[in-house]
This record gives sequence, C-alpha cells and structure tokens, in this order.
Amino acid sequence: MKILAIDTSSKICGVTILEDNEVLINLSNDDEKTHSVKLMPMIDEAFKNTNLSLDEISLLACCTGPGSFTRC
Repeated sequence: MKILAIDTSSKICGVTILEDNEVLINLSNDDEKTHSVKLMPMIDEAFKNTNLSLDEISLLACCTGPGSFTRC
C-alpha cells in the first residue's frame, strides 16, 4: 500500500510517500507560515522523484492542527 502523508501542524511542512513500511521520499521545509506556498510544489516534487502518480496512492494521511492552515 502506498501512503501520501502530509504534515502542516507545526512550523515544519512535511510530505512523505511510503510503500508498506519503506519511506520512498521524505521532504520538509521549515519556512514558518509559508506552508500554503510550499506544500503543493513539495507534493509535486515527491511524485516526480518517485515516478508515482496520485492514482497509485492508496491512502492520504495528515496531521491535525494547530498549524498555519488551522490557526485563527
């Protein structure tokens, strides 16, 4: 099973793609408050570097806030 994991719940924005128990790629960026700008390019980079597409992902995992997307 391939999993796309996204974490924007802290100052570090993270994108990971896993297959079963193996990490295929793990990207992170610690430019606080730029998650909305960095997240989609990071996901695109992860797919390009692993030669995968969204159709091949079985599960999407994400962390809940608070974070830059959930702060009031």
